[in-house]
Amino acid sequence: MKVYRNAKGLYGIDYTDETGKRRRVIVATNESAAKAELARRTSAFYKAKNDPRLQQESQLFKDMAPLFIKNHINLRPSKQTYLAMFEKIVKYFGNYRLKDVTPLQVQTFYYEKAQLTSYSNANRYFGIISKFFNCLSDWDQYSGPNPCRKVKKQPEEPFQPHPISEQEIQQLLPFISNEVRPCVAIGFYTGLRRQELLGLRWENIDFTRKTIYIPKTKTEQPRTLGLTTDIERILQGLNPQPSGLVFSVTEQQLKYQLNKASAKSGLGHIRPHDMRHSFSVNFLNRGGDLEHLQRLLGHSKITTTQRYLRFKTGEIASKMTVMDGMIPLDIVQGNP
Repeated sequence: MKVYRNAKGLYGIDYTDETGKRRRVIVATNESAAKAELARRTSAFYKAKNDPRLQQESQLFKDMAPLFIKNHINLRPSKQTYLAMFEKIVKYFGNYRLKDVTPLQVQTFYYEKAQLTSYSNANRYFGIISKFFNCLSDWDQYSGPNPCRKVKKQPEEPFQPHPISEQEIQQLLPFISNEVRPCVAIGFYTGLRRQELLGLRWENIDFTRKTIYIPKTKTEQPRTLGLTTDIERILQGLNPQPSGLVFSVTEQQLKYQLNKASAKSGLGHIRPHDMRHSFSVNFLNRGGDLEHLQRLLGHSKITTTQRYLRFKTGEIASKMTVMDGMIPLDIVQGNP
């Protein structure tokens, strides 16, 4: 069952009627009207066949949420943030029937999130809602149009990381508790994502080969980091075990300690993800190259990593020195 457009620009529908016969008919001059007619005739077909999909389409948004969580969210390599965002979506749309969720409602939700946070964040919420309806459609649980198709997204704000310098890191760490400080230090040394850092396991650290293996990442690609002398000294001080979590630190503890320490040190608000930004900038400023940084961060695209180049202090100025001497100063000053 689908909508198609003929050579004259008219829209038709390809569907199965109540008797089970395949039909192809022109029904409208625009796609939206054709989709509405397809939904009506599809509903009539399901009703005639007593198809359970008709009942499922009338179910509430929240009734289909467990199916989406089980068959989509739980299969993602990194699901905590995604799940938390989806739960907020369910809270907003939960009592609406699936077929009653309109583009206007999604657009309103989108702008509300943008005002509270940012367009970047609102775009992520939008993507989850769209994926929800697409999945239900793919699973034959929903036959109506995706309400996100007519929603207008806004460009995301320019990338604005908040890295802190090596000196500021040294200023921050004394205000972190003894229990959490090694975890924060490793975060600044490795650039691991928050969940990767808190989920770091002893069995993935090879002290012989000097490697740290990250098996589960946002991009679904495992990667290996180097076990440097400084990192090894920190880890050895934690009494290494054959297996288990390296840090007994929760996400809430990490956030609390960073908030407390950043306030006491006068550095302003520092988030867990700022450790990753700081690693990236400090790695480049210490002579690291972009290609290796991409691999260390686990970025699938080099363009994502290139955003840190503007924080590479000193390099642009030093490269410009090749122009020195091109014009004698006497000529510029008009001296004979």
